[in-house]
Amino acid sequence: MKKFLLISAILIMKNCAGQLKTTDTLCFPVETIKKVLIAAEQKKVLDGQVALLTQRIDGLNEIIKNLNEKDSASVKLYADQLQVMKQQKDLFQSQLDGYEKLLRKERRKRFWTGAAGVLATGAATYLFITK
Repeated sequence: MKKFLLISAILIMKNCAGQLKTTDTLCFPVETIKKVLIAAEQKKVLDGQVALLTQRIDGLNEIIKNLNEKDSASVKLYADQLQVMKQQKDLFQSQLDGYEKLLRKERRKRFWTGAAGVLATGAATYLFITK
């Protein structure tokens, strides 16, 4: 049993020694390296395009800023119109609520008037038949 443990320990150490070996070089396939080089060359072109697009975006932002400053009077006019419309909407909504209350009141009145009429007719019929 001791021999078996000793031999197992030696074999394990031998395997571990082989696994601890480190290298300083990395090996990549040639196709991968070509793709990396092409991407590195394209980066320069893409950087130029990004810079150009950034300048165009800045120019458009400047135009928008100028238009906003020029049209501030129009914007204020539209905001005032919007405020007036909201006030009118609130007024109409309050009137509509009032009309709905009156309509419910009228419906209740008609229902109870009809119910009282049916009861009165029934009472009159009963009295007419019994007397």
